[in-house]
Amino acid sequence: RARVMPPMQKLVDTSPGGLARAVVLAIALYAAVDIRLYAVKEYGRIIHEFDPWFNFRATQYLAENGWLKFRTWFDYMSWYPLGRPVGTTIYPGMQITAVFLWRVLNFVGIEMSLNDVCVFFPAWFGAVATYLVAILTKECSGSGTAAVVAAAVMSIVPAHTMRSVAGGYDNESLAVTAMCLTFYLWCRSLRNAKSWPIGALAGLGYTYMTAAWGGYTFVLNMIGLHAAMLVIYGRYNSELHKAYSLFFVIGTIGALQFPVVGTLPFTSMEQLGPMLVFLGFQVLEFTERTMPKTLRPSDKWTRRFRMYFAALLVLVVTVQALSMAGLYNINGMSVRVKSLFVKHTKTGNPLVDSVAEHQPGSPDSYYRFLHINYYIAPIGFVCSAVHFMYEGSAGSMFLP
Repeated sequence: RARVMPPMQKLVDTSPGGLARAVVLAIALYAAVDIRLYAVKEYGRIIHEFDPWFNFRATQYLAENGWLKFRTWFDYMSWYPLGRPVGTTIYPGMQITAVFLWRVLNFVGIEMSLNDVCVFFPAWFGAVATYLVAILTKECSGSGTAAVVAAAVMSIVPAHTMRSVAGGYDNESLAVTAMCLTFYLWCRSLRNAKSWPIGALAGLGYTYMTAAWGGYTFVLNMIGLHAAMLVIYGRYNSELHKAYSLFFVIGTIGALQFPVVGTLPFTSMEQLGPMLVFLGFQVLEFTERTMPKTLRPSDKWTRRFRMYFAALLVLVVTVQALSMAGLYNINGMSVRVKSLFVKHTKTGNPLVDSVAEHQPGSPDSYYRFLHINYYIAPIGFVCSAVHFMYEGSAGSMFLP
């Protein structure tokens, strides 16, 4: 049983410590923007690199033609001479967000060109991600001091800055922010017995993450793994069931709205784990709610095992029957995931094999991406694990 949680320290307040945290947080947010503007200060308000230029072109098309035409847009100038059906092969979250900000800024009297909005977009969202990491850390640790330290690290860590430099208008500049938002909302939904409705917001955050980047599967699996580990560590309750069910149902429905995702939430091997957690939660909740209170503990466990075995048997038979009928098929691992495990071997997809980030990381690359955090992170893992064992809350388990 989780211990009674101590009062959560505020991020900022009027105490001397609170004012000091406010100053550190302000410095972190300023640094998050300023360090990402070096390209603008050096070269001006231009978009650089190949992918950002395509993303900007797609944003222009969305701004000029609207969402309905964007969804059916076939770009004859991309992947020339074959062309590209952009509307069904793109994650449109960044373009939608940029056009929305551009229209809002001009509506309130801040005149900016679409080019300038797209140039500054990564730096703005770098600051937003920094703040979200702060409140995520506070939610998980209960410490405002730890939160501002996390914000200071996030504002300058190379792994994030290199993907969110002003002018580098690429999906990761938004996706990291959406990822941190989803993680925060998920942990916030587990704070107390009345917080579970926030799981619906976590589902919407996951939908936004799905719209932004193909790495949405990482977010889904992280939350699914966290929910499963809470059960293993005896932290299951009806509030966890409600929060995860809301997250999974709303998030999955939202993800299905994007053609590039299609039916992957049900057929991709990389996403089966969280779906099995969802199904398992329904069996677990039904079992606990129908459990006669008069049964002895040993009889209760016997009933649980029978229910779990029956549910597993029904699942296996159903999947097998649908597969034999040709109505359901589980896809293998994507080539991007395979490339992480098949070292020195070509996946067969030149778009994957030619990108360094699709290959297993080396110790040198980890140090370049994390710098001194490369050595500090293991210590942080141990401290987070000890913190969870001492406090026992659902949020504290998310860090380790």
